[in-house]
Amino acid sequence: MSLVIDAYLLQLWKAAQAASEAEAPGRTFWNQVLSKYIFIGKEYVVASEEPPSSANIKRRVDIIVKYFEPPNYSIRILCFVEAKRPNADLTLIDEVEHQAFDACAAYLSTNKLQHIYAMTTIGTRARLWIYRPDSDYLEPLFGSQDLSDRSAYVEAHSSDAHKLTEGFHQMKNMPPTSTVSASKSGAVVAPSSHAQSSTASTSSAASGQAAASPWVWDEERKRYRYFNHATKQWVWQEK
Repeated sequence: MSLVIDAYLLQLWKAAQAASEAEAPGRTFWNQVLSKYIFIGKEYVVASEEPPSSANIKRRVDIIVKYFEPPNYSIRILCFVEAKRPNADLTLIDEVEHQAFDACAAYLSTNKLQHIYAMTTIGTRARLWIYRPDSDYLEPLFGSQDLSDRSAYVEAHSSDAHKLTEGFHQMKNMPPTSTVSASKSGAVVAPSSHAQSSTASTSSAASGQAAASPWVWDEERKRYRYFNHATKQWVWQEK
């Protein structure tokens, strides 16, 4: 299903199509999509032109999606977004992906998080990524594993856009939980699926977690949970 679901987004999408050599219209389109249609709750903040970390104050990321991490509502970065113009060549696609990688690496170098997300765009086409501290580079959330692959970029106004929607759902459901805050809350931090490790747990709910997602906070139930991919079920932190 297309992400362009109304006349407002359609006008922004058309403006981006008409400016193949300009970056700004595409960036404006994605800013509107992310802030008004995807990350719309009060628990999210969509910011522009901010540094990825306090150690890189002169560096600017095109768009940054932030969230408030319970229970103390610490402000965390959920996703870095870097954009290029629609007719970006291979050199610019290399550049935008490296910019996203650089932002992720800089942020995790000073923040104890299990992972961070990234999004790279060329006009109204996009790829979604995840980066972990033990990764050499960005890992695609879907599609081709190749880097700088224009064909792997999904058009927002197409039937393939459901892949982007699913990726955004993953970001919301599996945010970059702080290992420090999770341990203070009594939750066990699950090993990443990338690591595929099995560690001892202080909670009986952690069995089989090698095939599970990281712990995430459920605001309604005021408890942590993780998704066990082996059993296809959510596992809740013991009270």
